[in-house]
Amino acid sequence: MDAHDGNVFLHEGLYYYYGASYGLCKEPPGPSGCTVWHTGGCGFQLNHNVSLYTSTDLSEWKFRGYVFQMSSMKTQGIMFGPRVLPNPKTNKWVMWFNFLPATGTGVSQSQCAITISDTPEGPFQLVTEKVTTLAWENTGDLNLFQDDNGDAYIIYNSHIDGSIYKPDHLMSVEKLSDDYLSSLGMKFNSGFFGQTFVEGGAMFKHNGTYNAVFGQCCCYCTEGASTTVYTSLSPLGPFETRNNLGNEGHAQLYNILQFKTTTTSDGYGYLWQGNKWQSSPDGDKGHDFTYWSPLSFDWDGNVKYMNYTANFTIDVIPGFH
Repeated sequence: MDAHDGNVFLHEGLYYYYGASYGLCKEPPGPSGCTVWHTGGCGFQLNHNVSLYTSTDLSEWKFRGYVFQMSSMKTQGIMFGPRVLPNPKTNKWVMWFNFLPATGTGVSQSQCAITISDTPEGPFQLVTEKVTTLAWENTGDLNLFQDDNGDAYIIYNSHIDGSIYKPDHLMSVEKLSDDYLSSLGMKFNSGFFGQTFVEGGAMFKHNGTYNAVFGQCCCYCTEGASTTVYTSLSPLGPFETRNNLGNEGHAQLYNILQFKTTTTSDGYGYLWQGNKWQSSPDGDKGHDFTYWSPLSFDWDGNVKYMNYTANFTIDVIPGFH
């Protein structure tokens, strides 16, 4: 599947998998796809689109098309990491993504953009190319989390231009507005926490505890980076450092997938999802593999160290659609 850096959401019996489509750009072999930065390298093209795949069981997936195309942007630019949530109050589907205008001077112009749709299948329409309400500027990787009561949060790194900020690539969590089309700013921000020079943040809730997971920066790299878990009893922290999950899958984290199951006390299971950059047999960026691995927990609710697994079986309650 040509879907990377995205997220998966269960809605009315169907799992919706949104991700960035990188297409058939030929990536030179080597340990990193980040050797050509900004417009030029395969990860920095102006024609990335947002793919949608759907499944009832997380095993067989159907391609539903491109729900957003970068050619519809007012300003040409590079799109990374699309994340989508349904809003139960507005009945809209809201997508946030990292946007780097092609007219900018590089990473110093990195920002968040928002699109919206009436249906999960799209098409998504642009709301804004630059979110101005976030507590921190110069934003990079992001992910969205929806709490049980419908409140939504963004976990994102900011201050990503190392020539301006020291330290750089800092992670925080921030609450979104009721319509998910903006954030609530500094008063509803966790403040920076965890290690510095980090990316690939994701959040999930397990037995009442909020878990934030992210790791060291490793731009389109083959090895990926180990990830660390931080927990809190509140979505805005304070977060405590828990354990390191390792990196035996040699992939870069982009999401934690929640699925319905009969094998846990709360009825949910969790899958770690990461990109295995530079892994495609034919060199096409869009054919790079992803690595998925089940999360397990100890008696205290902490995520256990992730050992590499070449295959696994999980019990997924099938949806009907």
